[in-house]
This record gives sequence, structure tokens and C-alpha cells, in this order.
Amino acid sequence: MDLVSACEVFVSVAERSSFTTGAAVAGVTQSVASRKVAALEVELGGRLFERTSRRVELTRLGHEVLPAAERLVRAAGELRVDARRSRRRPIALGIPSGLPPAELAHLVATARRADLHLEVRPADPAERADALRSGVLDLGLEPAAADQARWCVPLGVGRSSRGGRDLGADITFYLASIRSGRGSRPAEAGRIWIQPEDAVPHVRDRLVFAAQSAGLAPAQVRVATDMVAAVAEVWSRDDLVLCSEADAEQYGLGWSRVGDAGLVRGYDVAGRDADLVRRFLGVAITDVAGALGAELSDRGAVPR
Repeated sequence: MDLVSACEVFVSVAERSSFTTGAAVAGVTQSVASRKVAALEVELGGRLFERTSRRVELTRLGHEVLPAAERLVRAAGELRVDARRSRRRPIALGIPSGLPPAELAHLVATARRADLHLEVRPADPAERADALRSGVLDLGLEPAAADQARWCVPLGVGRSSRGGRDLGADITFYLASIRSGRGSRPAEAGRIWIQPEDAVPHVRDRLVFAAQSAGLAPAQVRVATDMVAAVAEVWSRDDLVLCSEADAEQYGLGWSRVGDAGLVRGYDVAGRDADLVRRFLGVAITDVAGALGAELSDRGAVPR
């Protein structure tokens, strides 16, 4: 028996001394109201109402249990209100900086239709991790190695059209092509800039190792303060920036994959509330891929 539903009908009928009116206010038919009250009488072990030709009156048992039934109904109502308020509370989601606004708006709209109200907060990976640990963020898109990632973004290098060698998605770039020649100064060699989003061990260390293997000087792989600063170096002195194809398009750069290393920007979602993580993935996993410009990996299935 649904005790709360039965008590809601019981209280509604008792307040109006009428099964017809009480049932209507409770949102059920009179026959359903009668069945719910009868089930409650069985549960409580006695009759709750005496019916006359004109009205319905509480029995002694009905009078004595009515206050408790009213408390139960009020508590159930407060529970429903609190649940609705909780569902509408903004969920702070840490995301990489620079994601396309239109794709983010689509992600937020999709989540909102499922009663999940997202508040996106762009930040660098280290800032997102700190905010998650401190509870400032409810959820965060966290960097992950390719074999552990739920979303994967292929990385390559972006270069200005003034760089002497055109780049394109169908052209593979090799690190050795910017190796310093004999007698040239390191300051004249081309550099590859890493934006903060990719300054994580599984990306940065892989690029550094590949660069060393290709004979590049240590100073030829640098970490920029932000993407704008990295692209400024690209435009000012024909350097390169490690980025996704979408990043390159956004800044008007040519883009190629790196033939020396398979570099991938991987992501998973993190949060202290496992149920919230599952709910988020169930609603937004495809839209997150769109916002990141990513492909869903083999781990892309929603956890159960």
C-alpha cells in the first residue's frame, strides 16, 4: 500500500467531510479514494469514517490518527519541494577554456530539458582539479590518458600561413623538420608551444620525448601561459602550437597531425557524487563530445 497517497486522500476527505469533494481535491476518482481509505483502514486496524446519507464523519480512530496523517502529508509535500529545488540548483561544471559558445549553449539546453541545470565554468586543468577537490565544482571535465578517456580529441600542430611550409589535415608534420641545422643558433629554431590545456603529463611528456628523439633542443618545446599567448608566438615568429583541428580553425591556423607521436587530448568526467556523474553522462555525453570536438572512445558508455 502507498501509505503517503492513502493519507493524502484520508486527510482531504476528512477536511471536507465528503468523499466526492475530497477525492476531487486529491486528484483521484471517488472510487479510487474509497479503495485507498479502505486499504488504510485495513493497515490501521479500524474504520476511519462513518458515512451517513448527507456527510462523512470521522470515527474515534479517525480523529486520533488524523494529526499524524496530516504531519505525514506535510512532510511528503516538503520532501517533494526540496527534491524539486535540489534538481533546479545549478550544477557547477568545470570545462576547458575556449570551447565554442554555440556548442556549450546546446549542451546546457539539452541538460536543462532533463532538469539538470548546468553552470559552465571555464578553467585550466589544474584549476578545475583544485575546484573539484574544494567542492567549488560539482563536476569537471578532467584530462585523461587516451586509454582511460571517455572523450578523445586528436592533437596536431597549428602554424600560420606565413610559415614557409603550408600545413593541412592531409599533410603529416614531422618534428625533425624544425631541427636546428649545423651552425644555426637555437634562438633561430622553430618552437612548439603547449597551451595550458595540454600541459598535462600524458600529453606534454610524450611530446617532449618525441622531440628529443627527433633531435630538437629542449628550448624548442615550451609551455605558454594561455592559448592567446601561444598563438601570438605563432603569428609573430612563425612558431607552432600544439592544438586540435578545431583550435586551429578558430585562430585561423593551418593544422597537421604529428607523425612522430600520436598525441591525444583525452577527457573523463569527475565528481564526488557518483549518481550525479551517471545522470550527467546519461543526459549529455554526446553533447559534451560536440563541445570538445571529440570522438567518443570505447569507454564512452554511461556507467551503471
